[in-house]
Amino acid sequence: MSLLLDATAVRAGYGKTDVLTEVSLQVRPGELWVILGPNGAGKSTFLKACLGLVPLRSGSVELLGKALGQWDRRTLAQSLAWVPQVTEVEAGFTVLDLVLMGRAPHYAGFGGGLGLASRADVASAHAALEELDVGALAGRAVGALSGGEQRLVLLARALVQAPRLLLLDEPTAFLDLKHQVSVLARVRARVREGLGAVAVLHDVNLAAAYADRLLLLREGRVLAQGESGALLDPAMLEKLYDLPMTGTEAPGGQRLFAPRTPG
Repeated sequence: MSLLLDATAVRAGYGKTDVLTEVSLQVRPGELWVILGPNGAGKSTFLKACLGLVPLRSGSVELLGKALGQWDRRTLAQSLAWVPQVTEVEAGFTVLDLVLMGRAPHYAGFGGGLGLASRADVASAHAALEELDVGALAGRAVGALSGGEQRLVLLARALVQAPRLLLLDEPTAFLDLKHQVSVLARVRARVREGLGAVAVLHDVNLAAAYADRLLLLREGRVLAQGESGALLDPAMLEKLYDLPMTGTEAPGGQRLFAPRTPG
């Protein structure tokens, strides 16, 4: 099965400081990878390095079988969608306008505006908003959205882009528990259909519930990576977070983890 992302021995950083050292990851269709690690471990930097937003000092990145530098912007955007941790959105657009931007790479006049949207594109945009429980926001100004609403709308934009690879940096940030679960369930459903996805999360229990595979980063290096069920246990999480952890199995077999408190 062809690789959607092949990152090998990635070393990257800012200024003279290395943030990542020898980080490798291979993502195939039908896999949901979750990256876990403490603050400052290099999780967001790794995604940005895979996108060329942070230059590599050594190592390599291939997306869908081609070196990162060989892609033109439009062709790559037809196959890869990216939801960053922080996005400046244009306050003058409506929510529907913003979601329709996800269809722009598929237009012949890429970069030429929203006028090329077809009825099918508009229907897809509305469907994505409904899927994420924010259909009622379609006509609202983007600048009037809460932080959580913005996250849902940006994910809707990524989904209508119809990518083969989806990179998500803290997609559940600012969301209540119901919408955290809904977002990951929607991504999980697309993964079952053949999408490959990588998500940075901070919630270990959400990772345990939805991830196929995990990449554990600590101090810019790979602590461990592999299947979620084999990797997640209190001992490994203690190494990752430098924090005493406990774990249990809920009815139905779902694993739950929490910090171990005195007494």
